[in-house]
Formats: sequence, structure tokens, C-alpha cells
Amino acid sequence: MPFDGLAIAALCRELGPQLENQRIERIYQPEKDEIIISVRRRKDSRLLISANPRWARFHTTNERKENPAVPPGFCMLLRKHLEGGRIKAITQVDFERIVEIRVEALNDLLEWTDKVLVCEFMGKHSNIILLDPETGTIIDAIKRYSNEVSSYREVLPGKPYIAPPSQGKLHPLKASLEQVAERLWREPGRSLSQAIFAVYSGFSPFAARQVCHQAGLDPDLPAGECGEFEISTIFAACRSLVEQVTTGYARPTVLVSRQGEAVEFAPYTLIPDNRDSSTCIPFATTSQLVDSFFQEKLTRARMDSLKTNLLRLVKSHLDKSYRRRFLLEEDLAQARASEKFKLWGELLTAYAYQLKKGRAKVELHNYYTGEPVTIDLQPHLSPIDNAQRYFRAYNKAKASIYHASMRLRTTDDEIVYLESVAVALQQAETAIELDEIVEELGKEGYISEKTRRFCPSGERSKPRVFTSSDGIQILVGRNNRQNDQLTMRESDRNDLWLHAKDVAGSHVIIRLPKYVKDIHQVPDRTLEEAALLAAYYSKARGEEKVPVDYTFRQNVRKPKGAKPGRVLYENYWTIYVNSSDARLGRMVTPADQHP
Repeated sequence: MPFDGLAIAALCRELGPQLENQRIERIYQPEKDEIIISVRRRKDSRLLISANPRWARFHTTNERKENPAVPPGFCMLLRKHLEGGRIKAITQVDFERIVEIRVEALNDLLEWTDKVLVCEFMGKHSNIILLDPETGTIIDAIKRYSNEVSSYREVLPGKPYIAPPSQGKLHPLKASLEQVAERLWREPGRSLSQAIFAVYSGFSPFAARQVCHQAGLDPDLPAGECGEFEISTIFAACRSLVEQVTTGYARPTVLVSRQGEAVEFAPYTLIPDNRDSSTCIPFATTSQLVDSFFQEKLTRARMDSLKTNLLRLVKSHLDKSYRRRFLLEEDLAQARASEKFKLWGELLTAYAYQLKKGRAKVELHNYYTGEPVTIDLQPHLSPIDNAQRYFRAYNKAKASIYHASMRLRTTDDEIVYLESVAVALQQAETAIELDEIVEELGKEGYISEKTRRFCPSGERSKPRVFTSSDGIQILVGRNNRQNDQLTMRESDRNDLWLHAKDVAGSHVIIRLPKYVKDIHQVPDRTLEEAALLAAYYSKARGEEKVPVDYTFRQNVRKPKGAKPGRVLYENYWTIYVNSSDARLGRMVTPADQHP
């Protein structure tokens, strides 16, 4: 993700005419390292500036983020110094990853004075610093640090502003061919693209490789093997690319992988890599491109974080349930071992007339099996009292068996449910799917129902849709809510229902044509492909021999009070499939179809 000098140059050229001489209406700080400056224009403009170590950037955005109830101190300071002021200039410093936003605003004495917001986009060293340009001192910064953190400079209120250390690179529009050649030949051990990155200011490693491709040169060519032709070609290509970017003739593009994921962006036309079937998508403006690219990346990062946290939560509950089941099974085993107490009580009652008080042990004839039975006695109790003692122990064990069995059934149901949630989480592909799982877990009491979601509008996902080799539609549920909806509401009673046997997984529906009246009329290929999907979208994914049950939808019912996704079925058949079957590669694509 090269938010490099080229991208910054394009953004400054683009945003300068839009925002200069515009009044700052409001400043927000939705994140600890991010601010948004709202500017009054014909159309509301929101300039986002981020000093996040991973996502440092600036661009206009339409995204509306939730702001803290109490604005952070840096936000309040920016409001004091900049709100109501006018943006005078947005400039890039020496083609580096530094932008200065000069604002003219009223001070406490109602005098118009300039303030400069310095935005440094340098990975973990990114920062947003407010300066007094007259004195060159720092008013404040979104990230403060003293010389204990950095021996080069301090970023603290009242301290003089010192720019980040120069890397000594050449400005791509000011350097001569001789300077570039001399510097490139100093890097004989590096590849051509690495040498370009080391020599030119504003070029990321990715941009350096791209300019080699555009010049028709191998980016991995050793710089020491470059002659005058290669050097002059690279010099011309770099200058041409920078001129296109800074004059607005370049077309910003994003590089999209075969899986549909945006992997790189640039303020110029990219050359796709044919080896991985990537494609390029053009954008109207660099700001729109950067906004879209980082929104997608941030959404994916938040999704991954939420998914990890939810999986950790589900695993924690599963571990507790597994432990509870183990203890309940032990209790049941002990309680069932106590069923012999009933027999002992009966035998003691039957033979009481032959026994006398004071004995510690007795051997009696078991009239059920004909074998002798040894029974321990309490010597101070009569035979009848000993019998009653065993009857009480038996009744207590019987009650324990009943309660433990009920709790075990509840625990087993919870394990089945939580395993189904874990599978849905692992296979969730969109923010909407995660939102639905969050909503479900909230309703089931595992998390707060107020947990933040990605799509507050309440948009719903739709089942995965596939078409079999016979042209018959196959639907696959994405989560428990959708499984219930698909099976109990959206399918016909004569459709075919499938599910991986005895493991958590998706409900699968084959929408059978009207002419299919019995199971023998279902095309074999369609049945096999639907079974493959049922195995693939289940906990058994990756296993070679997966049993999949199938039956007509009319044989599936949902018990009253059952957890989401839980159903019972009867009159079923079973088919075995390999969940790694090559046919799945043709059926399952990164972007699922929708009905």
C-alpha cells in the first residue's frame, strides 16, 4: 500500500483547488490518531488526516464516523486555533511524505494570523503537528514524544519544530540525468528497482517496480549492469511519470487480485501482473481512490479483528461446555452405578426375616439371576433400615440421573449451536454476515446487543447461490439465521434438503423442478454437487470422506424453543463425498453469486 510521495503529490494537486480559500466549519477526532476537517463548500467536504502507523494518509471522504462524546484535547486545541479560519494552501514538502496545510484564522486578540498543520505520513513515525509559523514552535501534536523516545527531535508544545531527517534522495523533477546516473551507478549490488527507490525521493518500492515496467526494463536487472541507454530510459520514464501525476494527466488506478481484493493503488495507470490474473480499475480522482482503498482495507482489518475476538469468545464458551459435559457424563456414570442400590434394597427386604441386626456384610441369593450378591450393611441398623437406606440412595441417584440428563441435553445443544457459530464465523466473507452473527449472539445472550456493527442500516445477506451441471439452482445458508430462513420459510416442501452428518455446517437446498416427484428422479450430478457444497461449508471442510444426509424438505422440522439453525429430520438418505473434490474449484468462487 504505497502512500508515497507520488500519491501525496497527486492529492495536493487535486485537493488544493478544491479546499483552498474555503472556511473550516468543524474539526473532529474520531480516532486517537485521526482527525477530520469539515470545510464549507457548495457540497460539504470532509478532509480526513490519519497518523495511524499502518494507515497513515489524507484525502476527502464521505464516510461518517462516530465521534467520542467528549472530544480529545488535541481536537479541542485544533478547534480553538483553526475553526472559522480559511485554508490558504496545501503543499507537499520537497516531494517527501510531508504535507503542510496553512490556515489563516483569528487569534485571541481577533487578529488574522497563520497557523500550519504539518502532516507527516511516515509509518510508525506518522504525526499531525500544529505549528506557529512565525516562531517555528510546536503548539501541540497528536503524538507527543520527548528525547527519551527520539534522540533526533522532541515533539512537545513550545519546542522548536524540526522536520524529519532527510534521506538525501534526489527530487525527480530537479535532478539532472548526470546526477541520477552517478547515484544509480553507486548501487551496483542492488536491482534496478531497488536502486530507483534508493535514489529518487517520493518513490516507494512498488512505484519503482512500476516505472521499470512502464519503461520496458526488468525491475530485477542489477543496477551495475545498466548502461547509458537503461539509465536515460529510466530517467525519462521517472520524470514523465512525475509530470503526469503533478499535472493531472495520469489516471489513478487500483490493482485488484483475482479474488477481488484491492492489493495496491497508484495515482497513475498501473500495469497488472498477468501471473496472478490481477486487473486494474480506474478512478475519477486520487482522493476517491485512496478513500475507497483504505475503507476496504480498514473494514477488512476490523472484520478480521472482530472475527478473531468472536471466535475467541465462542471457543471460551465451547471449552466451558466441553468441560461441563465431561463432568455431567461422570456424574451420570456414577449415578447409573447406583442403580444396584434398588436391587440391594429389594433383596434385603425379601430376606429380612432371615437376617439379624449387627452384621456388617451379608451374601444373599439374587432371585433375578440366580447368582449370589454381597451387600455391605450398617451394623447398628436393622435389615429393613438398611434396605430403606439403599432405597433412599437409589431414589437420590435416580433424581440425579434425571437432572444430569436434562443438563447434559442442554449442554449438548449448546455445543452444537456454538460449533455452528464457529463454522459460520470462519466462513464469513462480508461485513453483513458478521453483523448477522453479532446480532444472533446478542439475542442468545453471549454478547451485548449494543455491540457495534458494520452496517447500522440492518442490511441482510442472502444465501450463496450455485447452479448445478444440470442447470438446477442450489442454495447454501451463510449462518444460523439464514439457515432457518432458507429451510423453514424460503424453500418448498418438495425441495431437497442436505446437511453434513453430525457436524456443524450450512443448510443446503436443491430447488427441484416440478417434474421431480421422488428421489430417483433427482439428477445424480446435482445431488453430488449439492453434497459437495454441504461438506465444504461445514466443519468437515478438508476431509476426504464426509457423510452428507439428504431428505425432502417436508421431513425437516424445527423443535419449539430450539436454538437458531437447529432442526430435526427423518426419512433420510446418506451420500459420501470428498470435501476437497476438484469440482468445488469450478463451483466455489471468491465472489458468491446472489439471487
